[in-house]
Amino acid sequence: MADDAVVYEVTLDVNAGRITQFDAWLTQHVHDMLRLPGFLDARILDAQPGTTPADPQRPEVRRVVRYTLASRADLDNYLREHAPRMRAEGVSRFGGALRTHRRILDANDAELSPPVAAMSTTAPGVTTALQCLNCGTPLTGKFCTECGQQNHTYAAPLRGVAEDFFGNHFGFDTKFFHSILPLLFQPGYLSREYSAGRRVRYINPLRLYIFSSLLFFFVAWAFVSPHLMRIEGSDSARSLTQSQRRKIQDTPYLSASQKQRILNSAREKAQTKAAPAKHEEDMTGTIFGRQFKMNREEFRTRFIHAFESNLPKLLFVFLPLVALLLKLFYIRSKRYYMEHLIFTLHNHAFVFLAMLAMVLASILSAHFAWLSLPAHYFKVIVGWYIMVYIFLAMLFYYRQSFLKTLVKFLLIGFIYWMTLVFAVVLGVMLIFAEVVRT
Repeated sequence: MADDAVVYEVTLDVNAGRITQFDAWLTQHVHDMLRLPGFLDARILDAQPGTTPADPQRPEVRRVVRYTLASRADLDNYLREHAPRMRAEGVSRFGGALRTHRRILDANDAELSPPVAAMSTTAPGVTTALQCLNCGTPLTGKFCTECGQQNHTYAAPLRGVAEDFFGNHFGFDTKFFHSILPLLFQPGYLSREYSAGRRVRYINPLRLYIFSSLLFFFVAWAFVSPHLMRIEGSDSARSLTQSQRRKIQDTPYLSASQKQRILNSAREKAQTKAAPAKHEEDMTGTIFGRQFKMNREEFRTRFIHAFESNLPKLLFVFLPLVALLLKLFYIRSKRYYMEHLIFTLHNHAFVFLAMLAMVLASILSAHFAWLSLPAHYFKVIVGWYIMVYIFLAMLFYYRQSFLKTLVKFLLIGFIYWMTLVFAVVLGVMLIFAEVVRT
């Protein structure tokens, strides 16, 4: 064993009545552990009686598993990224019938003990406590070997807590700069790195997606939203009853200027027809069996507000379906569903940033006429780059042949867009129904 290798020893005391079921699970569990990055080997030691059982009437049998990892950094990565998930399965299956104890040993089988020095603060919010603040287990590194909690406290100055919060949730630290260039110009690279366990340098895929989508929708709704939809009313004169005027005044969906514009446009017709006057600015119809009648301007404002609020949610809910589609097309790759989801998050984050560049080009061309032609060609190039990028990301991440990847790219793309269009249309209908209901 190499000098920098470490042994992660897990002692498991299980109720004797469930030992057969436990042994079958443990074999598969060890196999799954060895697929994680950094794990080199594992040995399940001979069966032996457990220590004093929690219940004297229920004898226990002990199993000891010794995992060999390449380095302490690999163990820290496991404790940070995988330990809670891997431990949760055993707890959910066996509950109180299982007790565990963990140790960390060096290459010479010497137990690594916690530091003798008293607790000291090394950075705002980060401490080197002798014991885990959550479960009390002695600490030998940045993460607890028993519960996986980071050696971290929020009993710190406000500046340190704020830096930690924004760094964790939005990636405004060095991880951002390590992530953004590969995301934009190295298709599939971040997904490969993250799936291989090399994650410390990069932003979490979910946070990267949230950051890019929030940035895109903020710019899109702030500068482009007024041009997304035009529901123009007629300029024909029309009359409004007193109740209609009061309803317009009371609606919360119109600004004061919009209300005034509607009321100012209402004037009596010069000639009264025998039939009741038809308010050409009113929208009438039936949706899902419910009749509605609403002023166009009010409907337009309500609908755009609901559309802007719900579209990001719709796209976020759509992500797991895309990952499931990839899982089905790459079923023989034996990748976990989460690996497909990581790939999906990275690619959608890229698409949001690419579309953000297109939106910014449109905004600039709208204000500077001489930029119209360059902006047009720029958007065309970015549009094609998105298509090529997704194809190359699939090629480099899943490592299949060019032809297989091309066929899957076309099929997945077709299903993706058809499903997305269906989801958006359904979402629009539901939004429409909600708008006319309120």
